[in-house]
Amino acid sequence: MLTGVWHRRVWMSVMRWSWIPLAIAGSVVAGAQGIRPPVQSSPPPVIQTHDHAGPNSAAPGAPQSTMTIWRVGAATCGGQPVGMTQAPNPLPALGWSGVTEAPLRVMFRIDATGRPLGIEREQRRFGQATADLLPAMAAARFAAGVARTDCSITFTPDQLPLDQVPADIAMAYTVFPTGARAPEALWRRIRPADTTCFDPTPALLNRAFPDFTAIAGQPGRPLWTMIGYDIDVDGKPVRVRTLEGSRSAALDAASRRAVEQSRFVKGARRGCVYPYWKIADPMPAPETPARETMPAQPEACNALGEWTRAPRLAYPNDYRRRGIEGWAIVSYDVAPWGALGNVKVLMAEPTSDFGDAARSMFTGLSRKPSETGASGCMERVRYVMGAPGTSPPADEGPLPLY
Repeated sequence: MLTGVWHRRVWMSVMRWSWIPLAIAGSVVAGAQGIRPPVQSSPPPVIQTHDHAGPNSAAPGAPQSTMTIWRVGAATCGGQPVGMTQAPNPLPALGWSGVTEAPLRVMFRIDATGRPLGIEREQRRFGQATADLLPAMAAARFAAGVARTDCSITFTPDQLPLDQVPADIAMAYTVFPTGARAPEALWRRIRPADTTCFDPTPALLNRAFPDFTAIAGQPGRPLWTMIGYDIDVDGKPVRVRTLEGSRSAALDAASRRAVEQSRFVKGARRGCVYPYWKIADPMPAPETPARETMPAQPEACNALGEWTRAPRLAYPNDYRRRGIEGWAIVSYDVAPWGALGNVKVLMAEPTSDFGDAARSMFTGLSRKPSETGASGCMERVRYVMGAPGTSPPADEGPLPLY
């Protein structure tokens, strides 16, 4: 990672289970919740060179790497346009010239606070390029005051060769990669043409960091900035400036000060760059429906034995990146020999991705054999973000939820 490592705690809750802290593979950069990142002993990846040949060095006619950049269309509800106070900002994704992306229509409703809910793809299309569309939509906002239904918005892809990707988009991808690491062709879009800050990179004596706790975050939207600077003969950064970013004035200013306080070995350089970023503030899930509004749990479900193959708890990574919480309610049948089947998603919020994740988690599992099995059993799965050292929410425990 680029500016230090910070593991968020992630919890998931399932019926009759206590909250369980999860060790999620991967990490997020320090920023929120009072955690200051450690000083690195070497420059970050963004100012390193990459000697390997990237995909765009393939023979003529072979598939070439591309970047998919999503254009956000107008939102409508009931066929009438509706304004956004905060438009979705889907992350770009790497792809291949031989795979053509198509526009994707997303369906949703809007509650009285202006939050989009019930978000789902019109067509069941999945893939790396579309992975952040629903999370980005969940972080969007509309004018408050009137609840709306029958809403939709269309995302249209622009697929560009890597040597044509705008520099700010290339920078954003290196900070928040949605899949594979950025290839060499994308790094070339970032480095100034006259740079002397690579091959080799200057040895770092001290890397300073902003006080991320003093910088306001945004729910569902990580912040980033790319700082450009030169280095004088004494190893001091000079001509420090903000190149691109998410336009957080506080993060930009604090990051410039941090670069000014950093030091390198002696030797003048020009055209150096360094990123800082702050994790998104958690976006709480919508309220789950009251138990009395749900169908009655069959008595046979309450008498089921323990799991012989327990669910593997996994937080959807595209939502973990944005700090978006959610929940899903699934139903399933259990054969007398313990096998689970007929797994269905009854409800999921704020997007259908949480339902898909929960269904996948229960598919193929098994319980201890019973005399009759059971049908129509229900489980509620909650996906909750947390800060280091925090305890699970107090309103959950080992008692049955549904």
